[in-house]
Amino acid sequence: MLFILKKWIGGLLMPLPLLLLLFCIGLILLFFTQKQKVAKTFLLLSFLLLFALSCLPISERIVHSVERKHLPIMQPAQNYEVILLLGSSGIADPSLPVTGQLSATALSRFVEALRLYYANPNATLVVSGSAFGDLKSHAQMIEELALAVNIPANKIVRLDNTLDTDDEARIMSNIIRGKRSVLVTSAAHMDRALQLFYKYGTGPEAAPANFLAKNRAGETPLHYYIPSAYYLYKTQIAWHEYLGKFQNKVKELL
Repeated sequence: MLFILKKWIGGLLMPLPLLLLLFCIGLILLFFTQKQKVAKTFLLLSFLLLFALSCLPISERIVHSVERKHLPIMQPAQNYEVILLLGSSGIADPSLPVTGQLSATALSRFVEALRLYYANPNATLVVSGSAFGDLKSHAQMIEELALAVNIPANKIVRLDNTLDTDDEARIMSNIIRGKRSVLVTSAAHMDRALQLFYKYGTGPEAAPANFLAKNRAGETPLHYYIPSAYYLYKTQIAWHEYLGKFQNKVKELL
């Protein structure tokens, strides 16, 4: 129940629902009260924030600030004993191959884990993620993909019941204690994930994947500056991490 409540609150605090709520409050005040200045302030503020957070320069800057705290691994052959792959999302749709069932984020993380595995073939791959009411757990779908690309079954450890990163860090810490390990998750998520591993007394090396903010060497085409739902999505990813860190600090104080 607490987990579901956390997901609801977290979802409502994302940029789009939060700004739509401010916009609705402004409309209610505008049409049903005499507080016209306050109403117009809510409407203007929600519009300006939505516009700004959906634009390339602001979105990229926000995401870049959370993604580049840990450098990617450029030389993957490091004699790792365990490769930890954190769960993401997907839908077990039987009409699709497993690559179509997993989200783009999950696939990006998996490709990085696969790159590390091929460079460290003696390593064990640990995959995680609950089913959340679906036909298969996320860990099971990742395992299917791993088997499809010839990772042996005896090299895969599946954690089907992890609900969030805290769960993953707690259980995985028991697996990697005393072993050289590397953690694969999205670049934006890496710093918060590592903090949770530190809480449980372990410190895997960071292998960030799925970078959303990239350093462009050439000129940016002008049409890239048009507000976009994709840029708002990038902002939401960073926003989610800030909320997650705030939640962790609150939990430490309780």
